[in-house]
Amino acid sequence: MSPTAKEPCLPLVNTVVLLGPDHAQQRASGLKAAKIAAAAALGLFALSQSCAPDFIGTRLFAPPLGFPEKIQRQWGQYSPYFPAGKYIPPPSSCSITQVNILQRHGARYPNGDDDYDVAVKHLLAADEFRDSNLYFLRDYEYQLKQDVLIPFGAEQSFEAGEIAYRRYGHLVSEHNLPFIRAASKPRVVSTAGNWTVGFAAASTHHYNPSVNVIISEEKNNTLNNDCPNADDGTKEKNQWLDVFAPSIVKRLKHAAKGAKIKTEDIHRLLALCPFETIAFEQPSPFCGLFTDEEFNAMEYYGDVEKYYKTGYGNSLGPVQGVGYVNELISRLTGRPVQDSTQHDPSLSFPLGRTLYADFTHENLMVAVFSAMGLFNFSEGLNPKKMDENRGWVASRMVPFSARMVVERLACYGSGTEDEDEEGEEEEYVRVLVNDELQPMEFCGAGKDGLCTLDGFVQSQEYARRSGNGDFEKCYN
Repeated sequence: MSPTAKEPCLPLVNTVVLLGPDHAQQRASGLKAAKIAAAAALGLFALSQSCAPDFIGTRLFAPPLGFPEKIQRQWGQYSPYFPAGKYIPPPSSCSITQVNILQRHGARYPNGDDDYDVAVKHLLAADEFRDSNLYFLRDYEYQLKQDVLIPFGAEQSFEAGEIAYRRYGHLVSEHNLPFIRAASKPRVVSTAGNWTVGFAAASTHHYNPSVNVIISEEKNNTLNNDCPNADDGTKEKNQWLDVFAPSIVKRLKHAAKGAKIKTEDIHRLLALCPFETIAFEQPSPFCGLFTDEEFNAMEYYGDVEKYYKTGYGNSLGPVQGVGYVNELISRLTGRPVQDSTQHDPSLSFPLGRTLYADFTHENLMVAVFSAMGLFNFSEGLNPKKMDENRGWVASRMVPFSARMVVERLACYGSGTEDEDEEGEEEEYVRVLVNDELQPMEFCGAGKDGLCTLDGFVQSQEYARRSGNGDFEKCYN
């Protein structure tokens, strides 16, 4: 059945970007009435999806956080979204015919098993605080919730939907809306829902897409990495922790007499800087406990973790992204999915759409990058020594609200700018990660980042072979 603008929508979870009666108090503490009034004066209103027609509110931009972008980029995978490059339109001899978006959920509260509160308790066990930067702990209370999307993350998700419409809105119609899937964690579903509301608002509600499929994370699927026999990067990230953390432990124990700080607490205390800053939308006092050098060490900790968890440093990392890559190939070519890893043929998977958006977690995105051959630098990451000139940087690859966009294009001639619109039309592919055009030498791309569609498909031999037996190693 052809999609229409009235497709039934699934209920949104924690869709907090819109201020209605139930959410006004939640956001009031961090916003001034003047800001709300200014947004209203600009006409920045949005109506939620058709399943909640009475939910009207004011659109608010994701606010500044009180730190320069350079500092926020030191927060690794906990960095808020920033473009890694400037979006470059395709050559004039090309037109975009299909777009596939893979996006990480927006900024969230810590995971339930992150134990940030435990690290705080170890610091609060001190008998005396000797450093003025620690005085805030005298009446400090840990207030972070767990797991779910926060308002800032919802706002950046909304903005991502706006950007998608403004860039690719010409591809959709009432009978050809974006097809949207989400992994089932509430923060992912919330992100997808906010994206749809942003897309709808940008179209002035000519198009009101909905989340079409929510895929359970209780089983293996193409939007959630899973490989029980794979290492998870703990060994390598702890090796790096043992390099940079002991001196911080020593300093904090001197500054907080009697504190029960351990090596494993250091990354947690560092991470409280971004988590509290983004959650409360003002600088966390924990940020003042550490130096730039120490935040650089934190950033490398995240880089190492991702590299050895589902990246190239794990022999069973890339295979966890194979299922999605095979679905991508299916959409690009219009042929049925050929995959024996994570694809579930019982779920709706229509072909022939012009815009697809899938919402997931950063570990799955890293696995997809690795399966595709992106960010494949000659030198791996040394877990005992930081490479200041490394190309593998989590804050550029998978910040909160990160997105990979795969554009399929129809081009005349070779697709380059100096081609006139003569000759046969040919299909090409290019990939952008956080707006940065990827080089893709592995499929013959030039400086314009264009691969022929056939060249791209042929380059994905690892995925097309369902991981060359690696998937079976995950379970046997």
